[in-house]
Amino acid sequence: MQSAVFIVSLALLLGAAPARAEFYRWTDGDGREFFTNEKEKVPPEYRDSARAVEMHDERVSVGGKPAGGSPRSVKVQEHKDKYGKGEEHWRKRAEKLRRQLRKEQDEHAAVVKQIEAAEQPRSVGSSPQQKKDAAGAASLKKKKAQLERKIERTKRELEVDLPEEARRADAYPGWLRE
Repeated sequence: MQSAVFIVSLALLLGAAPARAEFYRWTDGDGREFFTNEKEKVPPEYRDSARAVEMHDERVSVGGKPAGGSPRSVKVQEHKDKYGKGEEHWRKRAEKLRRQLRKEQDEHAAVVKQIEAAEQPRSVGSSPQQKKDAAGAASLKKKKAQLERKIERTKRELEVDLPEEARRADAYPGWLRE
């Protein structure tokens, strides 16, 4: 009985040895390299030149687990510009300028509506209210021109100055995009 248990145990141990498959590599007439695990799949004209490939267990991964049995943790360092500022800094600056531009454009649109309303003819004749509306329209037009200059400055800062500053600081251009 003991000898039967010994033989079965020995058979199980020998059967549990890792199975290794042979892989073959060959190069076709165009210089392209091919691999297969069945020598019969190698085209007949290349079978003589097909060579067995040596396997290295540490280079093979199975089921998404890292090769070699020990997980390798690679810490990817966040890119910083020349001055140590990262993506968050540049994104915040660009977003601040975009908010400022939207605010100025909204204010400009409101002033344009006020000008249009003030320039609507009310009635024939010259009343004190119409003179007041005309003076108000002139002041609104002045404010409109100021807002247009502010909008142009903000656009230039967002579209030209900030990207140039980021380029000189070695920041990634994508950091400035929405």
